[in-house]
Amino acid sequence: MRINTTHDGADGARSGPRRRWRLSAALGVAALIAGGGIAALDTAGPPAPDTSQPAAAIASHTGPLTSEETRKASRIAVGNTTGQEPSPRDKGGKSGGERNATGGSGAEVLDTHRPLRDKSASAAPDSEAEVQLYDYASDALITRLVDLRSGKVLRSARQRGVQPPPTLTEVRQAVKIILADRGLGPGMRDSYTSQTKKTLTSPSQLLVQGTAFLESRAQGVTGAWKVSQCGVHRCVQLFVRIPGGKWIDTSRIVIDLSARRAAVIGL
Repeated sequence: MRINTTHDGADGARSGPRRRWRLSAALGVAALIAGGGIAALDTAGPPAPDTSQPAAAIASHTGPLTSEETRKASRIAVGNTTGQEPSPRDKGGKSGGERNATGGSGAEVLDTHRPLRDKSASAAPDSEAEVQLYDYASDALITRLVDLRSGKVLRSARQRGVQPPPTLTEVRQAVKIILADRGLGPGMRDSYTSQTKKTLTSPSQLLVQGTAFLESRAQGVTGAWKVSQCGVHRCVQLFVRIPGGKWIDTSRIVIDLSARRAAVIGL
């Protein structure tokens, strides 16, 4: 099966190990869109600091969640780890707290929305919201139904092997992992410097999109063993562009966010 590939449209691409940092924007976009969901720069980041509000401030509607409702739902879901589910366990099998993409306390919020309702059912309570999170301590996707008025989790469930598209926080964390890699970091920095004459120090200097990666997509590809845990682990591929400039080729790089390492396949 073909892995997402991208090629640079610039003339005189470098040879050797750094050739992989070149790609064509047009072909890259088509390959990435065909490969799965994308988390763009406007993806919601981590929950905002708590700003308490009275129950009356919760919108009395059944349409999309407001920004305030989204933040409140995220705080409730991240702050409650009991619910109707087994106690979370870390990768060593010991009970422990949930962790986000950066290793901090609390699961990573992926999506927040109003729960789906059967068309024959009455209008959904305007105080309910459904939150999807990813717990990096146990590599599990969590779905929690929360009540915005009471601040409680009504229902919670865990699944493993389910990998929704990554968030902005996750794709930026993936960039940090690449930059910290001794073999891959210099190539990304050199590509950035050659176009901007500046030093790349932060993922925020790049335009980044990402797609979830499963090991099944690497079948028959050289180095597939390096990504054999993807699907169980949270893995992503990136699509990176320098603002006002060209694309950086990350088409053969798979970042395992759970293990905090990057692998090059297909060479």
